[in-house]
Amino acid sequence: MLEKENTSVCKESVFDSIFRQVAPSLKSFLYFKFKDEIRAQDMVQEAFLILWKNCAKVLPEAAKSYLYRVAQNQMLKLVDHDKVKNKYIEFYTESSGPEDPQYGLEYTEFEGQIMKAINDLPEGQREVFLMNRVEKMTYAEIAISLDLSVKAIEKRMHLALKQIRLTYKDI
Repeated sequence: MLEKENTSVCKESVFDSIFRQVAPSLKSFLYFKFKDEIRAQDMVQEAFLILWKNCAKVLPEAAKSYLYRVAQNQMLKLVDHDKVKNKYIEFYTESSGPEDPQYGLEYTEFEGQIMKAINDLPEGQREVFLMNRVEKMTYAEIAISLDLSVKAIEKRMHLALKQIRLTYKDI
């Protein structure tokens, strides 16, 4: 695939070469799994973004398998997220629907209370919580982006969840 001497995935030419060689087959693989071309393309871009962020740790000859593993993990996370989202949609549509004015009022009030609980977190905890729960980043990815240890991220997330649970009891 590439010469071993003086090659690094961090070199733009090497990264570009890997992209041209792997992206089409990776997109086909994801399209086969999702049956959604836009979602497959997004996953390919996300996989290459993660490769670029971790380029120093990945050898060029291992880049293809790394990309497939990242894409597979991202796909599984997305499927799990969709299951949870569908479960809550099903729950809320069974208990009361959007046509119920009380539902809209309760949802808006609850959402406001949750946002307040999140905004009341200390900056470090809030940042880690949002990166994990909203941006769907793993603890390792957060640790790399914030230049902290995974243990520090775990501790911040634990404290954030603990604080939100305490606040949630009052909601």
